[in-house]
Amino acid sequence: MAEDRRAAAVDVGLVVGLILIHFTFHRFFVRWVVAPDLLVGGLLLAALRLRAGHAAVLGFILGILEAALVLEGMGAISLVLTAVAYVAARSRDLLFADARHFTFIYLFVGTWIAEVGLMLAMPGGPGWLAGLVMAPLSAVSTAVVCGLAESLADRGRRL
Repeated sequence: MAEDRRAAAVDVGLVVGLILIHFTFHRFFVRWVVAPDLLVGGLLLAALRLRAGHAAVLGFILGILEAALVLEGMGAISLVLTAVAYVAARSRDLLFADARHFTFIYLFVGTWIAEVGLMLAMPGGPGWLAGLVMAPLSAVSTAVVCGLAESLADRGRRL
């Protein structure tokens, strides 16, 4: 029982930590071409452990917070993050069973879908060519950073 609480606390700490880092250093991340999207990464890691409805609510709340930070596209960002969180929570059982290398693939595909969805939903976003190059690179960086954070958190769960 205590181990379950410790694992839950580590999971919550990981997701909250990624989201706080995203909002704290957002100004620096937007300057990089292929910066990891820690908000989407944290949302995807939370969706691994939440039911679909709860994940969708979390995606909606994070979408509103992100839109308030960038001051544009509130509906589009909220819609995309809600849909990504819902689909991620529903598809986790179909895609894999807690294997570490599949977590990286899950993060890559989820971030890529979120990035493309945001590029399509946001008016005046980058062009298609920039989207074809930036979305996969951002997805790779997000998968690496959030996957390594998940690996470190996994060690914390086993202590």
